[in-house]
Amino acid sequence: MTVVTDRPGGTAGAAGVGDVLTLRNVSAAYGPYRALFDVSFRAPAGGVVALVGSNGAGKSTVARTVTGLVTASAGQVIFDGQDVTDLPAYKIARLGMAHVVEGRGVFSSLTVEENLTLAFRQREGRGKLRENLERAYSAFPILGERRRQMAGTLSGGQQRLLSLAKVLVVPSKVLVADELSLGLAPVVVDTVYEGLEEINRNGTTLVVVEQQVHRVLKLATWAVVLEHGSVVYEGEPSGAGQAVEALMARREEAASAGVAEAEESERAEAADGNLSEGQGGGNERSAHG
Repeated sequence: MTVVTDRPGGTAGAAGVGDVLTLRNVSAAYGPYRALFDVSFRAPAGGVVALVGSNGAGKSTVARTVTGLVTASAGQVIFDGQDVTDLPAYKIARLGMAHVVEGRGVFSSLTVEENLTLAFRQREGRGKLRENLERAYSAFPILGERRRQMAGTLSGGQQRLLSLAKVLVVPSKVLVADELSLGLAPVVVDTVYEGLEEINRNGTTLVVVEQQVHRVLKLATWAVVLEHGSVVYEGEPSGAGQAVEALMARREEAASAGVAEAEESERAEAADGNLSEGQGGGNERSAHG
């Protein structure tokens, strides 16, 4: 597929001034199944990159490859000027990359406060723990109300907020957020996006994997569209919406063509069957005659 980019002064995957994250011709696989094909795009420092596409397009695989949970089989991942392609996830995290994974991403057997305490101590030590906890509870009051509650008993939306609180209070250079709105009520999605906006205002670059295309494009300053593990568009968010609509239209056309072909095949099989029955009946009559 052809990669489209409307970014001035460069080509897709070439490191640009002010880009904190760059993917250059990255491929990745799960065993024999290849999931990404020569993926290239850039994330400008301080920006919000929307990573969109249909189910199975490779969005979550990109997120996992960027953060080291999946090792690229080819290509390079450049983070803050350093090649991190072969680094394990914990080393990439230490460099300032945070990943809020698809699903809940919390320690279910620990309380809300214990989850936050682990995250904050790891990032900034004991000295700022109390200050950071209060900042988290101020940003998301529901977490303060439930600080003694086991994280596993929170609602799905509250668990997403808990994951975001860890990043909001101690900002990272880049946050990769994977399908945070999945399965949430609209009012909870609003709160999640408010959290993302606040994290970005604090200076963190966001790479947001999202199914709700129009919602994330409102937040985004840059957009990447994936299809079948390849980048089919990179550029302004306005163009990404059009690219996704074009992809969906082609999928519908292909599905309609497939249905028509199947129906035609069924009619042909039925006609062949009727013809065979007719020929058999004629032979039977001839035999009795």
